[in-house]
This record gives sequence, C-alpha cells and structure tokens, in this order.
Amino acid sequence: MTGVLLGVAGILLGTWLGFPTLAPVLVGLVLGFTGPMAARRAAMAGAIAWGGVLVAASLRGDHVAGLSRTLGGAMGVPSWVLLIVTLLYPAVLAASAAWLASLAARRFSPSSSAPATLSSGLPPT
Repeated sequence: MTGVLLGVAGILLGTWLGFPTLAPVLVGLVLGFTGPMAARRAAMAGAIAWGGVLVAASLRGDHVAGLSRTLGGAMGVPSWVLLIVTLLYPAVLAASAAWLASLAARRFSPSSSAPATLSSGLPPT
C-alpha cells in the first residue's frame, strides 16, 4: 500500500509540475523494479491520482461534469465514458511501464552465479 501511495504522490507531483503523461510512466518504471504485482499497484496509483485531480477540479468549481457532457455529446458517447477513459489513461500508462520494468528486472537479475547478459536466453549461433 505504501508503494501505491508514493506512486499517487509522484503522479500528482508530476501532473502539478506540468508533466501529466510522463509522470505515470516514470512512476510505473520505478514501481516495476520494486516487487511483485507492480503493474497492478502502478495502475491503481494512476487511477487514484487522476481521480483525485478530477475531484479537486470539481471542488474548485471547474465544470468537469458539464465538459464531460459536452464532449460526450460531440463524440456520441455517454459522459461517464469520458470520465472512465480519463481514469484509465494514466492507469494503462503506469501499468505498461511497470510491466516493462519488471520484465527487464527479471531478465537482467542474476538467477545463477553466471553474469546476466542480453543473449543469455538465446540459442547459440
């Protein structure tokens, strides 16, 4: 749970600093090297962080629901679909980066006494 909360804080900080797309990717990469179920933790962090941004914008007085209805009407989808997609976007970015990082961590971690190399799993040529 601590990893998720740190991930939420990292994504919120990155979004506040002006890097809303890069922040979930970087947090996902960091979480990917930390242990099991990294993609799930990163996805939760992304969805919670951007959900918090949407709630904060609504509490501040921004018309999130009105914008969602207007854009949904223009796109021909219900307004709630846009809110779900907004939450899924950072979740997918963070989960993909965490999954990639966990694969890299497993690939290059020394499972035996031999040094890990890029071609260790390839057939000899």
